[in-house]
Amino acid sequence: MKYISRIVLSVFFLIISFSLFSAAEGYDIKFRIKGLKDTTCLIVNYYGNGTYVKDTLKVDKNGRISYKAPADLPKGMYLIVITENNYFEFVINKDRKFSMETEKSKPADHMVISGSPENQLFYDYLKFNKTAFEELLAAEKEIKAGPNRNDSVKLVGEKTKEINTRIMKYRLDLMKDHPDSFISLMINVMKEPDIPGYPVLPNGKKDSLYPYRYVKGHFWDGTDFTDDRVLRTPVFHNKLKKYFDGILVQNPDTIIKEGDIFIEKARPNHEMFKYLVWFMTNHYENSEYMGFEKIFVDAVKKYYMTGQADWVNKTVLDNMIKKALKQETLLLGKVAPEMVMMDTNNRLISMHGINANILLILFWDPDCGHCEQEIPKIREFYDQYKSQYGLEIFAVCSDSTMAKMKTAIKKKDMHWINVNGPRTLTGNYKDHYDIISTPVIYLLNRKKEIIAKQLKTEQISSFLKHYSATNPQ
Repeated sequence: MKYISRIVLSVFFLIISFSLFSAAEGYDIKFRIKGLKDTTCLIVNYYGNGTYVKDTLKVDKNGRISYKAPADLPKGMYLIVITENNYFEFVINKDRKFSMETEKSKPADHMVISGSPENQLFYDYLKFNKTAFEELLAAEKEIKAGPNRNDSVKLVGEKTKEINTRIMKYRLDLMKDHPDSFISLMINVMKEPDIPGYPVLPNGKKDSLYPYRYVKGHFWDGTDFTDDRVLRTPVFHNKLKKYFDGILVQNPDTIIKEGDIFIEKARPNHEMFKYLVWFMTNHYENSEYMGFEKIFVDAVKKYYMTGQADWVNKTVLDNMIKKALKQETLLLGKVAPEMVMMDTNNRLISMHGINANILLILFWDPDCGHCEQEIPKIREFYDQYKSQYGLEIFAVCSDSTMAKMKTAIKKKDMHWINVNGPRTLTGNYKDHYDIISTPVIYLLNRKKEIIAKQLKTEQISSFLKHYSATNPQ
C-alpha cells in the first residue's frame, strides 16, 4: 500500500512539474521565405496607431528564420518585414510552436501554415476577403462595359449586396465556430452597428435621434476593454478615434465624461488603462478645435497629477503638469490674466480696466510677416463693428523698442489701445498667454472672461455674430 502511495505521489509531482514547465514554455516559430537568403528581416508588432520593431532576425541561405520568444510575449498581430513594402502578418495567441512557409514575392498569397490553427484561420479569412474584393471590382467594371448603364448599375448593386451578405455570414460563422480566436476578436473590434428601422414616436413621427443613440450605444458591442490584445491590431486605435471624433457630440464635457467611462472599464488591465489615458491626453493636447484643451487639462489633473500614470518618467510628467496648469488658466470661461503695460504715451494701462463689451487682445510684432497681412483685416473689422459689438482692442507689441513700435503703429494705422509687452507690471505675458508666435488673438467678454482664442481674423465676425445672438448684453 505504501508503494502504491509513493507511485501516486510521484505521479502527482510529475504532473505539477510538467504543468509548471508547460506554463513557462515560450514560443518557437519557424519561417521560410523562398527566394530570400543570407540577409535579415525585422519582426514588428502593431500597437495602437503604429508599428514597432521587436527584433531583427537572421535569414539563412535556405530562407529559413527561427524566432524564439518567452511565454510572456504580448499576444496580438505581428509582421515579418522583408522590405519596407513587402511583409506578411502572423498571429501570436494560443499556438506556441508552429511554422509558416511562403515566397518572397507576394508572401501572403503563397502562405503554407503548419501547427497553428489560429494563423490558418487568419489566412483563410484574408483569402476569403481578397476573393470577395476581386468580385466587387469585377462587378464595378460591369458598369462601364454594360450596354445599358441603368441596368448595369442595378445589377452591380444587387451583386454588391449579395457579396456583402456573404462576407457578413462568413464573419458571423467564424465568430460562432471560433469565439476564442484572435481573428474573432479583430472582427468584433472592426464591426459597426447596423441601425434597425426608426421607431415611431407617440405623435406619429419618426424618432430622428434614434440612429445616433443606437450607434453610440452599440458601437463597442463585443469589445472587451480589459483585453490588451486589441492594442496590437491595426484596427482598435482607428475605431477609438472615429468614436471620439465622429460619433460623440463634439463638446469637451461630453468627451471628458465618455473618456472617464472608457478608462474605468480598462482599469483592470494596466496596458489598456495606460493606452486610454495616453489617448485622452495625446489626442487632445494640441487639438485644432478651440476649447478642447480642456480635455487634456482634465486628464492630466485626474490621472497624471494623482500618480496613476506610473509609466511616465519624472521629466515628461513635470512638463505635462506645467503645460496643463498653464492651459488651465486660459480655458474658455476663465477670467483672462491681467496685463498692466505701458502705452505709447508712457502711461500704464490695465487690461482689466478697459470698458468694453468685447475686448480683442492682439499679440503682434513689427517684424512679423503674418501680422503684416492680418492687421489690415483686423483694422477693417474694428472700424466696421466697433459700435455694433461695443468692441475695443488691446494690442500687445512684443518688441521692446518703443520707437520701433510707434513707427509700426503709425504705418499700420492701428488706432486702438496699443501697449508695449516687455514694459509691464504683471510679468511675462508670453508665459501667461502661452504665446510662441504672432499674431495671436483672444476675445474677452465684459467680465474679461475668455470667450474665444487662437481665432483667425476671418473667423472673428461669424463668431461674434453667433456669440451676440446667444449671449445678449
